[in-house]
Amino acid sequence: MSNPTPATRLLRQCLADARPYLARSACWAALRQLAFLALPWLLGRAVDNGVKDGDTTAAAGYAAVFLCAATAEYAGMRGWQKWSNLAEAHAGARLRTRLLGSVLTVDTDTLERGADRTGDLAVRATRDVDAVLAWVHGLTTWVVIGLTGLLLGPALFGLDPLLLLVALATVPVLLLVNRVFPPLYARRAEALSRAHGRRGSTVEELLAALLPLRGVGADHLLVERHHRHSAQITRRTLRLASVGAAWEAIAFVVPLLAVVAGLLLGGHAAIDGRITVGQLTTFALWMGTVSVAVGVTVDRLGDRADALVAAGRISEVLDLPAPTGDGSATLPRRGTLVATGLTVHRAGRAPIGPLDLTAEPGEWIVLTGPTGCGKSTLLRALARLVPAAGTVDFGGHDLAAPHPDALYRTVGFVPEHPLLLDGTVVDNLLLGGDRDAEELAAACEVAGLDLALAGLPAGLDTPVGERGGALSGGQRQLVALTRTLLRGCPVLLLDDVTSALDAATEAQVLARLRDATTGHVVVFASHSPAVRALADREITLAGPAARPSHPTLEPRHA
Repeated sequence: MSNPTPATRLLRQCLADARPYLARSACWAALRQLAFLALPWLLGRAVDNGVKDGDTTAAAGYAAVFLCAATAEYAGMRGWQKWSNLAEAHAGARLRTRLLGSVLTVDTDTLERGADRTGDLAVRATRDVDAVLAWVHGLTTWVVIGLTGLLLGPALFGLDPLLLLVALATVPVLLLVNRVFPPLYARRAEALSRAHGRRGSTVEELLAALLPLRGVGADHLLVERHHRHSAQITRRTLRLASVGAAWEAIAFVVPLLAVVAGLLLGGHAAIDGRITVGQLTTFALWMGTVSVAVGVTVDRLGDRADALVAAGRISEVLDLPAPTGDGSATLPRRGTLVATGLTVHRAGRAPIGPLDLTAEPGEWIVLTGPTGCGKSTLLRALARLVPAAGTVDFGGHDLAAPHPDALYRTVGFVPEHPLLLDGTVVDNLLLGGDRDAEELAAACEVAGLDLALAGLPAGLDTPVGERGGALSGGQRQLVALTRTLLRGCPVLLLDDVTSALDAATEAQVLARLRDATTGHVVVFASHSPAVRALADREITLAGPAARPSHPTLEPRHA
């Protein structure tokens, strides 16, 4: 037996996650279908024994039994849908948690290789996950389809063997249809998913770069790219819809023709006296049920085709290599930061590094050098945010080994251009967890955020806007710095976090930060004279065109 594909393994995992709920759903679905199939039989008996003979007592009795069966059918439907919804919700929560955990634990380069770009990742987390969950929700329907086939076969044979043959004649045709269409549908669904991913990435770029490009008159390039990808989605959608429409139409017409043929044969059988009027009524209703069952079967096969495509795309992210280690492990709260031979390799470009660094608690070290020399990249490598050769230790512990949670509690990284989420300033400060008012005020004072927000009437309750667009660049930097200080990390890696501040504010912020970090390791990436004046040591990186084997280390004294 061949090994299951990643998509199949993912669907099996979702099935395992939802199994207890699906089992309850199957029981209720079985009750519903048994009662539903009993209704035509009861109606036929009522026609023969009550209505036809004029026996009002028998008709009333059948009416009472019919009402009980209808009540059971309603209760079964309620239970079926309730537990199917819970199965979908539980599987969805587990799947989205796994997907989010994978995204948060892999490095940026690996993520981009495994899942195109951010926009495509968003499609996988929404559209593709929804396709898998639609399959999970519909799994119990197979119990209904199975019971329909199991019970109606003997029942139709009992009415008239010719009626059973009519129903069975549709099976080979439907098997052929469902052999031809699913692979074609799956290929076109995959093409549509890829098109959605490409447009999602374009939307992400459009939101991030529209204003800068508009400033140089190039915004129309991104808009045109978005239109091209949208047009491709339209074409892919129409191609998928054409296959789906043909598949559904053929699957609908075949059982409908069988119903017509069955009614003709059943009518002759009723005229000849082989079956009663009530049995003909029962047959007509049962054949309608067969037609619905076939249509639902086609829908479920379509759901499975969509789910396999979606699961394959989700698996590409879930199967990316992630750091190992125990999430409960801890790193020391004080120690020496040591980087040895830290080098970032880039395809087709000169490597950055190697960097050798030793920083004691209380030290400020500045990575400086010309634009493009790799200051920010090496700082990210120290934070283990990009893949790099060499080692980074803190307090004797390799920072490549611990679980990301332990690394997050130890190393605080603040980028030059931080991302803020839509909400208030305080909402963004408390992303890492709740803090009391004193902790919040202390961190704001150290980072100089109180200075930046002094002119805003709402203070910490000021809305930051989409991506922090309502704040200035300096205010965004200080919000991000405050957010990191609230975590109390013993290692602070600061990427030019004062570049957008005026000279006076920068001086105040740096003075406060210097006084508050006597027990921390602080590494700046900056060419600011104010930062360099406060540093204990500088590491000067050469330009990309003439990089020495090792950066130049220059001691300084604050």
